[in-house]
Amino acid sequence: MAASNKWLMSSVAYYLDFFTVPLLTILALCLAPIDPIQVIVGLLAWTLVEYLAHRFLFHSLYRREHWTHHIDVLAYIGVSSWRTSSTFATLLMFAWYTGLTSAFSGAAAGYFYYISVHYVMHRPTHLAYKLIPRLVANHDLHHRQGIEKNFGVSSPLWDYVFRSYIRAETPQYNKNR
Repeated sequence: MAASNKWLMSSVAYYLDFFTVPLLTILALCLAPIDPIQVIVGLLAWTLVEYLAHRFLFHSLYRREHWTHHIDVLAYIGVSSWRTSSTFATLLMFAWYTGLTSAFSGAAAGYFYYISVHYVMHRPTHLAYKLIPRLVANHDLHHRQGIEKNFGVSSPLWDYVFRSYIRAETPQYNKNR
């Protein structure tokens, strides 16, 4: 399958979410009292959205565009942060209007965790890389050609639920390094 440049973006468009999403999360937490149950529900909702989007959109409808990321994991490839940031800003207004700002905060924090973990997963020299060996092993297995498993990047929860999880060997790091 040929790679696509359709999702190639500038470094600004790639990194913008690392600034806007935390700001929107903090804003949401300041707009209304924090409801811990809503935060947990929002976080779980995010993990489900992440799993479903990755499995059913990125590996079917947008397969060619997503495969480009599988080919060149360090390229600025993905859904533009301009789109995701504006979507999160719109969702915050809706959440504020409906009294779901804590749920929004949970979902936005989950998204921020997802983009952070995914960024680290593809950079073995990053300081946090050794903190997530199981997630790295699962994602590395997912990137192997022909393996349509392990769609949950930030958590294998929904892979377990929907039986798309395949166990990967966790790398053992030399602690003397």
